[in-house]
Amino acid sequence: MMYIWILILGLTTVELNPVAWKHGMKRNTKAWLAFQALRYVFGLVLSFYIVYFQLLDLSWSGILNTFGFVVAINLILSGLFLGAARVPKNSKEAQLQAKKAIKNVPSAIGGTLLVGLLFMNFVFPFTVTEQLSELGDIETSSEQIESVTEEAVRAVPYTYARYKSEIVFGNIDNFSFYDLGESTIQKINDELYWVSPIEYANLWRWWRADSAPGYIMVSAEDPNAEAQLVSDHEMTYVPSAFFGDNLERHVRQAYEDVILVGYSFEPDDDGHPYYAYSYAYYDYYRTGPRADGVIVIDAVTGEMEKFALGDQPDFIDNAIDYRLALQYADWFGRYSNGLLNAWFAKEGVHEPTSNEEMIGVLGPDDEMYWMIDHMRPNQDSNTMVGFTMVNAQTGEATYYTGSSGLLNARGAREVVNKSFVREQWSGTQPVLYSVYDHYTWVVPVVDQNGLMREMAMVHAETGNIAYASSREEAFNEYRQLLASSLGADDYVPTDIYDEETVEGEIYRISDTFNNQYIQALMTGETRVLEFDITSVSDAVFIQEGDEIEATVIDTDENILQVIEFNNLTIDDNFGEIEEFIIDEEDLEEDSPAENEEDVTEE
Repeated sequence: MMYIWILILGLTTVELNPVAWKHGMKRNTKAWLAFQALRYVFGLVLSFYIVYFQLLDLSWSGILNTFGFVVAINLILSGLFLGAARVPKNSKEAQLQAKKAIKNVPSAIGGTLLVGLLFMNFVFPFTVTEQLSELGDIETSSEQIESVTEEAVRAVPYTYARYKSEIVFGNIDNFSFYDLGESTIQKINDELYWVSPIEYANLWRWWRADSAPGYIMVSAEDPNAEAQLVSDHEMTYVPSAFFGDNLERHVRQAYEDVILVGYSFEPDDDGHPYYAYSYAYYDYYRTGPRADGVIVIDAVTGEMEKFALGDQPDFIDNAIDYRLALQYADWFGRYSNGLLNAWFAKEGVHEPTSNEEMIGVLGPDDEMYWMIDHMRPNQDSNTMVGFTMVNAQTGEATYYTGSSGLLNARGAREVVNKSFVREQWSGTQPVLYSVYDHYTWVVPVVDQNGLMREMAMVHAETGNIAYASSREEAFNEYRQLLASSLGADDYVPTDIYDEETVEGEIYRISDTFNNQYIQALMTGETRVLEFDITSVSDAVFIQEGDEIEATVIDTDENILQVIEFNNLTIDDNFGEIEEFIIDEEDLEEDSPAENEEDVTEE
């Protein structure tokens, strides 16, 4: 069908004015037909380029918006050349005027069409801005998002994942034939990974190679995990392939009229490679694409299936492309109160902190989301007014307002950068989570070469920071940070911090680690007690068999943070140190000055 459209659309460059045909056929039929045939060949080349190489969607708006300009210019030029044609001398004045009027009709039609197309492309979008703000069906909520577990937090940034992928990439046979494709965050077998498909380097490499050798996986949870090369699948249909093997062309040939938005590489839980191509339709001519579904393509066989948004297989994490989600968030913040307000008064106007990317995060419901924070229309702002989360699998979107005044991504990054000025390390890709019911920015820290050094957690309200070399240690440090703030300035972090008292016998105790912590196991308690010896220093004297009573903070995790404790065994065996008062008279009698006088007198 694509090729039939190429043949039809090639006709847009031939003469479209019947008067011109009549005039040309009278003058020289053979020359006229030869000239039109030449124009048709030009039209075929033009339509082949636009339809086959540019992969125009063959919807009515796509055809009109592209070939409408070709028709408009064709008619304008036709009228001008026809108007310049010589009129017979024996014609009467009235006939001359009539013929000139007829000859100017093509130019008038072409000019009208051209103006209309320009209006629809450059003016009409501004007349539907309020409708655009509602396009993403974004709901507003003042509630706080649910807290995530440590396992849901991604610890490895994009730059470090690329670095580790490049190392493994060098092990591929004929690696000069290929390039490393774009890395995306994926959930595979309930773990987060950065996944990068292997792409062809150029046309010649594609011609020489039989297929792309597979993809590379890097753990997004463990910075120390080795990157994995998955080379069991010979991928034929990839974005960097050419002609019929090109992914987008392969999809376009099967689905000619859909609006293809963007693709995501999506291996299933068995490791088989697929691409998910997000598609949409326009609500307002060529403005306002509404997410409609996803096309799932087998990268090996080329088999594909079209799904409505939300009905796709469970392993597809990114059914709605991030560019579309970001556009919805931008329109929502910018145009909710109208176009004039967005330009002048700017009441209630806010905008995403980035116009290039949204961050993929795993939500508390174990589904993938696109997240972006919003700020006032001031590029120097370091605080947010809210943030948008778009379910990447269903398209459902919510704008959360309860975070107004907290640090935004830029502010969190600056906090991290200032903490590592001496090392010249910097924060990258801040991700906002609710951790222990606190909005928290998780910011991987990398050195100048992009290697990961630390994982920082920034409290979005106060800007306090905790960091460590691993995710587990960073969570421990952050838990300590929050726990130590319980008694400061009457600051109570959240309701999830339940203070309770536990009592029992210590039957296992660890050595001091990180020069700061001791962990112990107690009878009658399944969770681990953790002592911070900087705040409870006498914890270093605890031994196995000691009976202790401790006040702890329950964060709904496997570790109980000890605020204070009594070692009942020591109290029973040695008793408490009694208070005593030193008599001032006794102090004076034994003072060094008096002793010195006595020596002098002697």
